[in-house]
Amino acid sequence: MTKKVYVSVYNIDGIADYAKVLSEKFDYEIVSSGATLEYLQKNKINVIDVSDLGIADGFYTRTFMEEFIHKNFDMVIINFQSVNDIAEKTDDIRQFMDSLNLLDFSILRAAAKDFQDTIVVVDTNDFYKSINVNPYDKQKLALKAFQYMADYDEAVAEKIGVYSGEDERKLLNMAKLYELKYGANPHQKAALYKPEVMADFRVLNEVELSYNDILNLTTAVNVISEFYDVNSVAVVKHNLPCGVALGRDIFEAYTKAFDCDPFATFFGTVAFSQPVTYEVAKHLGSMSAKVVVAPYYEEDALTHLKLNKDLKIVRLMTELKNFKKILHEDIRITPFGALVQENNKSELDKDLFKVVTKTKPTTEQLEDAIFAWKVAKYARTNSVVVAKDFKTVAIVQGQTNPMLASELAMDVACENSKDAVIAVDEAIQTGEFLNAAVQGRVSLIIQPGGALRDKEVIAAADKYNISMVFTGIRNLSF
Repeated sequence: MTKKVYVSVYNIDGIADYAKVLSEKFDYEIVSSGATLEYLQKNKINVIDVSDLGIADGFYTRTFMEEFIHKNFDMVIINFQSVNDIAEKTDDIRQFMDSLNLLDFSILRAAAKDFQDTIVVVDTNDFYKSINVNPYDKQKLALKAFQYMADYDEAVAEKIGVYSGEDERKLLNMAKLYELKYGANPHQKAALYKPEVMADFRVLNEVELSYNDILNLTTAVNVISEFYDVNSVAVVKHNLPCGVALGRDIFEAYTKAFDCDPFATFFGTVAFSQPVTYEVAKHLGSMSAKVVVAPYYEEDALTHLKLNKDLKIVRLMTELKNFKKILHEDIRITPFGALVQENNKSELDKDLFKVVTKTKPTTEQLEDAIFAWKVAKYARTNSVVVAKDFKTVAIVQGQTNPMLASELAMDVACENSKDAVIAVDEAIQTGEFLNAAVQGRVSLIIQPGGALRDKEVIAAADKYNISMVFTGIRNLSF
């Protein structure tokens, strides 16, 4: 008896070639409907319209779905359009519901239940794995199908809640990509899971990224995404930015960032906003950096970097200007409950941004201040970022005492603090905070403002001819 496969997919990647293999090599009759039917016909594949099976009555099919599937199909290949994609196209809940392919959903559920006799495929990666399967393989494919449907159901429920103005459920279903060697420490098990949307990247020298590598990559790329349209470099270690710079070319940006804290480059993560050149690779190859990430590598640069067997080379395929759009929420699960907040995508607002001191900054000082403010957004609170000529000369962070953070920043910057700017992520609470800045002869301080003693702080800045800018935006990071 001829075998039949029902095909209805939104993701058409590879489906035409796979259907040809099933038809020509394994004697399957291809059955389809709608857009998938048209697509397969355009690719010159013999396809039967599902209505030609003689049991096309909608009521009968829905009522006796399990019987219909068992009788007619040996394999079912189905995947759906993302619920998010559907929701983005309409604000009307009725149009949203009408766009859901619930008939194919019913077919998939019935086929998965009948997995001993019907092979179910929902993942394009399983196309060729579904040929010549044993009973255990069929069960695993059915499990994947039920998980796929559970994710879909959850996503639909979540979107209906959004349409209804409610936010009572949060979708956290994620497919495991692979086990990691270990977590933050060797005694901790860990794995990487795929959220609904994630960055597109490639590890170019076939080494596995660790748990800590992925955290460092995230922070490093977050920083350079603030400067995606210029030559920028960020060095991150222990998930903390420790050197950031802009340059006329990528080599200048790299050497400036490296100079911020040369020791941090050892076993650090280095991110580039522009393609890595051989000149950069040659210098970087002499350092014991752990991970390098960039949108592209010149051929000779990549060849040179690969000489370092301990270096993990990552190419970011997602455009930097879109990187901050990937995740909309920050979710942290604690013993006291799951915390959900919007990602910090703060941008300077010209209506809030204002100079509050008698001493006015120069254009160059303001540009440095904006640069430092963007870096401070990713530093750990309390943070003090000292910058000059689009280069950080000190990043002090994670201090519980802001006064101590200010003093440490001046110690780290040393003579480089003269005419530099300072960015802080929290409003300055007292004029005494400026004492260290005065000693360091900084030219400008950029801060949120809004503290009870703002007038005292402004008066202290005026006394020592330091410019001060209020942004109206707090950037705490824990």
